Amino acid sequence: MIAIERDTRIAAQRQLLHERSQTLANLPKGSRPHARTLAECEDISDEIDRLKRCIDIPRPVAMAVPTLLAVLLLALISR
Repeated sequence: MIAIERDTRIAAQRQLLHERSQTLANLPKGSRPHARTLAECEDISDEIDRLKRCIDIPRPVAMAVPTLLAVLLLALISR
């Protein structure tokens, strides 16, 4: 995943989490909407954590790997 794309997605998820947290604060605890919104906030938080764990691979490197594998495969076949 490209770092800029990942960072943009993290920022969008954080904004969404902020909005949903504001909604959550206005709901009565123990109510069904509170439980649903809390679960949604937890899912958003998990997605943010998953995005943070993504490895930042520069695009040129990501594009070079399949090319190198293809060259190696052709070299092995042509022997």
